[in-house]
Amino acid sequence: MGCFGYNNYRTGNRNVNNVAGASDENSIARFLRTLSPGTPVVIQYDDQKPAHGIFEGFQNGNLILSRFNGFPGLTRVNVNSVNAVSVGGRCHD
Repeated sequence: MGCFGYNNYRTGNRNVNNVAGASDENSIARFLRTLSPGTPVVIQYDDQKPAHGIFEGFQNGNLILSRFNGFPGLTRVNVNSVNAVSVGGRCHD
């Protein structure tokens, strides 16, 4: 998937929690913590197609996105289920 700028390489099954509730082994969570709220992102999680939204932060181990695929409210995605993320871009099939 060439349009994604960052991939998640899991290194084990340890579950060491940070403030956001995400595993420290999760490189996606570390990367997302560097983003400012309001940053446009494209994420791919579980077996879903890539989807775009606006990064808003974390709550209880969940990634909070607004305008997720055009949805007008807030969407919560378990940060440990995110496989790839791209900043500012939009993938086209």
